[in-house]
Amino acid sequence: MSIDLNNITKQSCPLTKFGCNNEHQEFENNQHYVSEQHQKLLVTLARQMTNTVEDENISTYYEKLSQSIENIEDLSEKISHCAANLSEIHHEQKILSDTIDEIKRDDSLEKDELAAMSLNQTILHHDLASIRKRVDDETLMTQCCVFDGTMIWKISNVREKMCDAQSERQVSIYSLPFYTSKSGYKLCIRLYLNGDGNARGTHMSIFLVILRGSYDNLLKWPFTYRVSFCLFDQRSIIESDSKTQPKHIIDSFRPDPNSNSFRKPQTSMNIASGIPKYCPLNILDQPADINRYIINDTMYIKVLIDFIDMPRSIIPFIFNLNVAFPVEIQQKLIENEIKRREE
Repeated sequence: MSIDLNNITKQSCPLTKFGCNNEHQEFENNQHYVSEQHQKLLVTLARQMTNTVEDENISTYYEKLSQSIENIEDLSEKISHCAANLSEIHHEQKILSDTIDEIKRDDSLEKDELAAMSLNQTILHHDLASIRKRVDDETLMTQCCVFDGTMIWKISNVREKMCDAQSERQVSIYSLPFYTSKSGYKLCIRLYLNGDGNARGTHMSIFLVILRGSYDNLLKWPFTYRVSFCLFDQRSIIESDSKTQPKHIIDSFRPDPNSNSFRKPQTSMNIASGIPKYCPLNILDQPADINRYIINDTMYIKVLIDFIDMPRSIIPFIFNLNVAFPVEIQQKLIENEIKRREE
């Protein structure tokens, strides 16, 4: 704290109460203010005034500090409370996170189980469909199967099947199985409507397929009996009288005993073998109004297994017999025709 000595006058000297009255009376001029006693008293007064100000400031500061400390303590308590709440929140969050993870694991397990169940259901549906197809095939085979070494195959939707063969969506089709007798060879026909191998695109190919049967252990192997095919001339049968000779497409082959195709089947079926160049495709491509072999988008093929080694010349006669005749009558007519020719 600074004091301007020039502003202190005789009338207002602040040192009077400190014992300066005598000296003030003795010195009526300005010499009094520069005396050593006056200066000491001035210094003392300055110190007292300074101490008073400092005490007041310290008291104020102390009160403010005390209030600040109280505020800090309140804040510290609030912070501690917040920290406790935060810790509890973290704990609950961990529990919630663990619960979510467990739910996710359970959900993943449920999804895996559902996927496995779906796969099993698909497999079961597939197996059921296969069983139904097998039962239907067996039923149809039982109803339609013949046991005399012959079979007439009706082929419908021929044009669609030919397109499938040309586009290679389905290059071949199979007939229903047939037997040479009730305990004989089990066979079927495989037909390539657009040809197979070197005959592709030029001829229709026809093959015999030996299937694994119930009596194979009792049969003679290899299969060596002559096989004959006949593609019926439907138009001649429909439009002509009985004196007109139909132009059936007839061809035969004798199995190669060295070929695996005619040995005892080791799998469900042997490799097909037969006549690659059976019928020229240009014959089948005739317009519908003059086509002999495809009428109403349908054609018929008959197969004959020759067990008695008949003369080849008798085969056309056999295929020209009325298919409505019972097997016994057909066999009798064939026997009579063979005797007649021998005579």
